[in-house]
Amino acid sequence: MKEKNEGSVRLIGFLQRTPAFRADNQRAMPSLLKKHARGVVLGLLVALAPGSAQAEPVRDVRGDQTVDYWSRYGRVELEADRILYRPGQDIPIRFRIRNVGYSVIRVYPHIGPGKTYQFMLLDSQGREQTQRFNAASYNNREHGERAVVDQEGDPIKEVILHPGETLEKVIFLNDFYRLTPGSEYRLVGYFYPDQRFEYFVRSENNLVLRIDQERSDPFLRPEVQSLRPDGAPVISPEETVYLFLSAEMRRNWPNYLKYLDLRKFITAYDRFAGRFATASVREQPVILDDFARYLTGNPADELRRFRITATEPERDRSGEVIANGRNFVTVEAVRIGGGYTARYEYRYTLEPSSDSPGMWKIVYVEARLVR
Repeated sequence: MKEKNEGSVRLIGFLQRTPAFRADNQRAMPSLLKKHARGVVLGLLVALAPGSAQAEPVRDVRGDQTVDYWSRYGRVELEADRILYRPGQDIPIRFRIRNVGYSVIRVYPHIGPGKTYQFMLLDSQGREQTQRFNAASYNNREHGERAVVDQEGDPIKEVILHPGETLEKVIFLNDFYRLTPGSEYRLVGYFYPDQRFEYFVRSENNLVLRIDQERSDPFLRPEVQSLRPDGAPVISPEETVYLFLSAEMRRNWPNYLKYLDLRKFITAYDRFAGRFATASVREQPVILDDFARYLTGNPADELRRFRITATEPERDRSGEVIANGRNFVTVEAVRIGGGYTARYEYRYTLEPSSDSPGMWKIVYVEARLVR
């Protein structure tokens, strides 16, 4: 390009020195120079233009780059108040959406039902259940006191989540499904952050839900109505662990302690086990009181959620289940403390209660840090 420009300048200079050219082309010369200069300047502008080697990034109506922040920063979790529900009882499921990143993310919720917050419900055989939407029940909930509107009474069209913020929405599962008594289900959530696209975020956890059998008195608790032949109530080992951990989350310490056999459970804690083993009969109640206060004091790591993953009975060497033997319940739990989140796996050992037939007591626990 440089050699071509120098050659053009030398040619123009030679023509300007000839008399004929000066007489006939005096007026045409400025336009030729201007045309040549415009071409050079235009070429320089194209070469120096920023971003000319790549397309301009796509931006939304606010001028922000349309980067998919949800796949990096958005986290979705499901929460339920319990595992076991009575037939016909409301089943509130809480969608918890968190921004765990460093940029603002936006939610554009759909006004219609079952669009932004969706479920996949599977039975114990892994078969997906068909939705049967109850419009009357849903509308009574969403258009009543639970309606979320702006200052003018219109539905919210945009939700902005700053880093560290959480959005929660409660959806009643029984508004979308008809659940069969005596059945067990597994629930997965799907969150659609933008009504304009089919992009979704799957919940990080699954929920296990059980619907109790039909009973004569629906106002009695299921564990009270499940009776042994001798009339004693029956609570399964899995239900015992669930009630035990639920009591910890609600800080209901009297209920928390009643599921423990403290004299045996203390052996799982080295801090107290040695003292209790060597203590006299008079000193042991004092140590048990100290141990109970230790368990019910403010824990360093707060229990945020848990999930029961397995239940197995005690077996002998041949693999046969031992009658009236122990049971083992495995739990995955998440605790938060000191600005850190930790996942644990607990394996609880339970024995039939000697003072309450049909009940179980937790006698030991093994804990393992998952991450």
